[in-house]
Amino acid sequence: MPVRIGAVSPMDNAMEAIGEAFAELWPEAELFHVLDESLYLDFAGGKPQTDETGERVSKLLHYAADCKADGLLFTGSVFGRWVEAARADMDIPCLTSHEAMIEEAFTHGSRLGILTTVSGSLKCLVDDIDRYSRDHEKPVTITDHIEDAARPIILGGDIKTHDRMVADAADKMTDCDCLMLGQFSMAHAIRLFKDMPDRPVLTSPHTAVRKLKRLLS
Repeated sequence: MPVRIGAVSPMDNAMEAIGEAFAELWPEAELFHVLDESLYLDFAGGKPQTDETGERVSKLLHYAADCKADGLLFTGSVFGRWVEAARADMDIPCLTSHEAMIEEAFTHGSRLGILTTVSGSLKCLVDDIDRYSRDHEKPVTITDHIEDAARPIILGGDIKTHDRMVADAADKMTDCDCLMLGQFSMAHAIRLFKDMPDRPVLTSPHTAVRKLKRLLS
């Protein structure tokens, strides 16, 4: 039987990104998606993130686990703390959107670059990096940039322009040991990046697939 992975997403463009990463890195896995766009609508609309949000995230993840999943991934970049709480009683791997990318980033060095299109995603990623740095006693310095003009463009459906804007911003971020793309929706743009061997680019979907494959193979 193939390994079955459930990907829970608050946006449909994250589903495409994770599907492409599995097709590239682990095509043998059986991937299914659970989509609840109301989570992102609440976040984008400024609704306070409360215990109700955590309960909804937990229900989605436990539903996906009940669908005979061998592993889970939550693709929303601002929901990590609720994913961590929800997985406490699970006996299968359940990854937040960022954790695999953070672990992999530290293998490249201590100078980490972060590119996002939303300030909330940057804050969550930086908080998680700082926590990882403290817990593992690894020094870190962070260079970041928010290409916020690209966000409304992708939400309007113009993925090509969004990807070009992300790539142009990324090509200016060279003073780091690796560059992290802070959202699943940005992963598709990596095809347009200039090749910089001394500054690898990490995406949430690709690093998550690599970690799940390592844990479950």
